[in-house]
Amino acid sequence: MAKLEANLTVKAGQDKEYLCSMSNDYTEVYSEIAKVDNSDGFIQLASLAKTNASILKGSKLLIIKNNSPVGVEVQLKITEYKNNSDIDQYNLLDLGTGVPSVYRYINYVMAANQYIVLPTQYLVAYNGAVSAANAKTIDNKGGYDVNSGKLYSAAVTDIKAKLENDATTLDVDDTDFFRVGDLIQVGSTTGTTVSNIEIMRVTSITDADTLVVERGLYGSITADGDAQTDSTNGAVVDAKVYFPFFNTQEKYDKYHDDANAVGIVQTNSSGRYTSQNLFGYGRSATYPTGIVKGSFAMKFYNSGYQELGMSGVTPNTESGLAASTAYGINITVDGGSTFVDLTFTTDATNTKFGGNNGVLGKIQSALDTQFYTTSSNLFEKGVTVSIVNGDIRFTSTNRTRNSAILLATPGSATTPFGVGRVPAIGSVQAPISGKLPDDTVFDNTNYVETKNQGVFAYDDGKGNIIGAATGTINYETGALDFTGPANGEFVTSFNYDSAHSGGLRADTIKENTISNIEARSMNSKINAEVEILGFV
Repeated sequence: MAKLEANLTVKAGQDKEYLCSMSNDYTEVYSEIAKVDNSDGFIQLASLAKTNASILKGSKLLIIKNNSPVGVEVQLKITEYKNNSDIDQYNLLDLGTGVPSVYRYINYVMAANQYIVLPTQYLVAYNGAVSAANAKTIDNKGGYDVNSGKLYSAAVTDIKAKLENDATTLDVDDTDFFRVGDLIQVGSTTGTTVSNIEIMRVTSITDADTLVVERGLYGSITADGDAQTDSTNGAVVDAKVYFPFFNTQEKYDKYHDDANAVGIVQTNSSGRYTSQNLFGYGRSATYPTGIVKGSFAMKFYNSGYQELGMSGVTPNTESGLAASTAYGINITVDGGSTFVDLTFTTDATNTKFGGNNGVLGKIQSALDTQFYTTSSNLFEKGVTVSIVNGDIRFTSTNRTRNSAILLATPGSATTPFGVGRVPAIGSVQAPISGKLPDDTVFDNTNYVETKNQGVFAYDDGKGNIIGAATGTINYETGALDFTGPANGEFVTSFNYDSAHSGGLRADTIKENTISNIEARSMNSKINAEVEILGFV
């Protein structure tokens, strides 16, 4: 893998300069120089179609240069698409004529020594003044919102033959939805034999109805058509096959709430999230399919919290609590069961809110202990207590829609509420639940609405996720692999199933890139020389 850098500097006079630059990775270089004459028929210089053997397919940068003292006419062959409701389709018929018009030709005139630089080979024609990248749109949708909280898509296809527990193949009605490396799911529940969830990986695709699979992954139970008799959600004929989108950094049921696989799509405690599809979207059996490059954005929920309603508090502020005294609070975290009488004991000498062995440090230590106690209602439920803007804030470390803190007076322990500087429980501020940041904000000076870019992670059109999270996205499959906030639920926005979505098209009449590059000399007396340079 080598680094490609391209820079174009335009100088106008002595004091004006305009610089364009781009960079990418490449593995191969393609170079071709061809002589072309003045005949009306063009001479093919290169074919970039996926079905062609040319290494130019998938080019990161293309340069077409006229090395001649005369002009040349360069022709780019591309596929025409049309808008059909909410999907882009290749245009088989010219409207009103019935003549096939799958291809269109762009003719470009280049004078002596002129050149064209194309940063990508993705180019299509379109029979209307609308976008070729905006057929279908998802706006701020989380995995929880896709299928009523279930961590898998709607049914993709049906099982064609009963699945035995020792089988390594899965027969389905249509394999066109799938790609090698996909995770697929049969069954829809946990703990119910007739419809238990099994997660499989597609290792190869044999034909139109046979997948070779790896079985029983991510802690799931291997299905058996003899036991899984549910004709809609088991492993028998006509049972359904789904795309799961749980976080594959953990077991498939790590974030399930119940036996119906209802739960949250979120990062783990290290901030990692991986999935082999994007909530099941962009997986059509026919082209166009896939995710539109450069259209992906996501944002994460903020943590829920509750403040005591104080002001002017610093680490040196005296709490007013008694020294060497055990106090307790009741706390409910993320909507779960309440921990009754979470106790902490003040220091013998330091009763300030901060500092070594201060009150907040004692409370934090008690919270941390319960986080690691498997029998506790606070097991793996993180809470931080700190001074924020002069107030004391209890904050959940969970960043999902369920993130919340609720404080209450203790059951039998001595209450700190209403003691010293600590307000009575009736004066404590109302809790703030986890919520999504706004898409737009208004500036303080002119009250102009602008995009709230800092809260988003987004793709750069080259498969990289940058911004509030970092990682990769696969435009053909929708697979995500990124690191973001720990324990963070996210919502996504993107376009899909458009002419400009997915990877290189496989079918010669459904290309989404330049198919051919051809040229001819524009001078009847002098042949021309055209050079093509491609970085793949």
